[in-house]
Amino acid sequence: MVKKVIKESGNDGISYVFADIFKAKTSVEFCEILGNAILKQTSSAFEEILSITQRFLGRINVGINLSPDRANPLKLQFGIGEEQKSMEEILMLPQRIAEKKKTDIVICIDEFQQIAEFEDSMTFQKQLRTIWQHQENVTYCLFGSKRHMMEALFDDESKPFYKFGDILYLKTIPLSYWIPFISKKFSSADKTITDEQIKRICETVEYHSSYVQQLCWYVYLFSGSSVTEDDIENGIQELVEQNTALFESRTENLTPLQMRFLRAVSDGISDGFSTANVISKYKLGSSAGSVATRKAMLEKGLVYLEDDRIKLSDPVLGLWMKM
Repeated sequence: MVKKVIKESGNDGISYVFADIFKAKTSVEFCEILGNAILKQTSSAFEEILSITQRFLGRINVGINLSPDRANPLKLQFGIGEEQKSMEEILMLPQRIAEKKKTDIVICIDEFQQIAEFEDSMTFQKQLRTIWQHQENVTYCLFGSKRHMMEALFDDESKPFYKFGDILYLKTIPLSYWIPFISKKFSSADKTITDEQIKRICETVEYHSSYVQQLCWYVYLFSGSSVTEDDIENGIQELVEQNTALFESRTENLTPLQMRFLRAVSDGISDGFSTANVISKYKLGSSAGSVATRKAMLEKGLVYLEDDRIKLSDPVLGLWMKM
């Protein structure tokens, strides 16, 4: 979605940089990935990259490898000797480029939650905030796929990025958009699917975008010229089976108490976990134990809070729990 927005922004006088830091395991690797993206995506020619490197990163030993990969011909490797000073140079680079070019830059960093996994992460987070908050011509769009980790970075008063900027939660795509989209895809293959069937598919996976499309694909494969209820049932079964290995991996280290808590959530229980009825039905132990289990499941990211109610992070996990 972010890439689409960047593409549609066109020539609005703003330079955009997109960096995916999912593979970064250290703060140094983070800076290398970010530095590469900044240099390549704010420069129009190889000579300009060299000029910017010499001007703004002169104190860093930068190696440039020419790659046969036409889509990604350059790989800049920062020989970081004095690590802290070198990382600061890279983190200050976008503001210096923006000032030189008299433009504004938007830095988009995907899978930003990875920084929480770095060694001495808090120190690095403080360093990022200290430098970034004073950059007048650079805006940061920080996003990630693990909601609980992103919330831990930006919603915790004890963390450096608390109140760093506006937090946006993406809502699910409404049914009114899914119906024409899915109908058109089936129609292009001379297949018919009703609006009610599309609604059932969307509701089954709670409008989770990738699951809607995955389930539609399985229904498409099972169906003939017209989608039947059996096709949808078979599609749901296939969806669960294809994700079983993933769910087994996610739950194999859970305690029996945590598994029972997860089953309660999959059954639609969203609050009142410390009440006598819920504790008794799902064997959650004591009231205090139930509260502790709730906290542990939130930390593991298997559930999340929305309007003070617990929900499964993965709707298909709930289907798997019931089978």
